[in-house]
Amino acid sequence: MSRRPRQNFSNSRAVLFHRPDRNRDVLAETLDRLGLQVDVLDPADEDAAASDIVGRADVLFFDADLADIPCLPWAGTPEIPIIAVIGLEAPGRLHRALETGASAMIHKPLRSSGIYSALFFAYNKHRQWFEMVERMKSLEVRHGARRFVQKAVLQLMAQNRCDDEEAFRLLRMESMRQRMTVEEFAVRMLADRPRRMGGKA
Repeated sequence: MSRRPRQNFSNSRAVLFHRPDRNRDVLAETLDRLGLQVDVLDPADEDAAASDIVGRADVLFFDADLADIPCLPWAGTPEIPIIAVIGLEAPGRLHRALETGASAMIHKPLRSSGIYSALFFAYNKHRQWFEMVERMKSLEVRHGARRFVQKAVLQLMAQNRCDDEEAFRLLRMESMRQRMTVEEFAVRMLADRPRRMGGKA
């Protein structure tokens, strides 16, 4: 079941990686009114790329019109939502915004209207993506453990001279008794020396 989308961003921390201009001022003022704490990084500052402010942020606004920046203050798949601020809709700039991992976009010249919507979609879209990645990781782990379950079932079938359904029932009962998942118990059972569990002598 999906969680309700987040609507209130008070006390969240926003970083603006944006050159000083009227657009940045509007953005900072609007976010402040929405209750966010705002930190500003000037891309022209040589120390901006090395700043650890981004690591403490909840959302990042990025000036997608910037060019020739030697090092961005984030890399790879973003761990926080990114919102691209773009003026010229040229393919190169749109591609640059896409490469940053932006979840939403707002257009210059900025006005107070539209900033909350971008924040709403970026945050909730990023959360949905992150939850999907975590589910995929969980499925990969469980799929990888399936072969251990199959081996454990075969071992129990041989030990107890029973069919696969009975062997799996024994495996499940013992995993519940030890408060583990079937997969976790199967891995542990195969790592330990063979043991006899219930069933026929």
